[in-house]
Amino acid sequence: MFSIGLILTFIYAVYSLVDYVWPMYESGEAVAYFSDYPALGAAVLVETVSHLFYAVCPLVLGYLCFKQKRLFKTVSIAYLLLSLLLSAVAYYAYLSVSELAPDFVDGALRDLIKTGITCLIWTLYFVKSERVRNTYIA
Repeated sequence: MFSIGLILTFIYAVYSLVDYVWPMYESGEAVAYFSDYPALGAAVLVETVSHLFYAVCPLVLGYLCFKQKRLFKTVSIAYLLLSLLLSAVAYYAYLSVSELAPDFVDGALRDLIKTGITCLIWTLYFVKSERVRNTYIA
């Protein structure tokens, strides 16, 4: 299940980068946000960093998983904790932008809660699982 989540996260992040983030930077819209609306520019920057993180990390974790490296467990936990941190930063960045619709901020709060629950469940699994301990030993 963790691997399926990584694959779906990677696909969504790449799609968002290509369909949403890249055109915003290419058109100069993002630069205008940074100069005219600093809070909105910060939210755009957080969104960009998040999508890049979710596009690169699943590739690294996939490599470590298939090679059955011991580092997989540690990097997976770090990935989960960084995901939670990014969700929290995104939520607070969106709160600071008064132009955003309340539904958008509510969606960010739901994502933060969902990420927190996911982080808790998978971190406990990676720490406590005997199967993980026996698989990633090399």
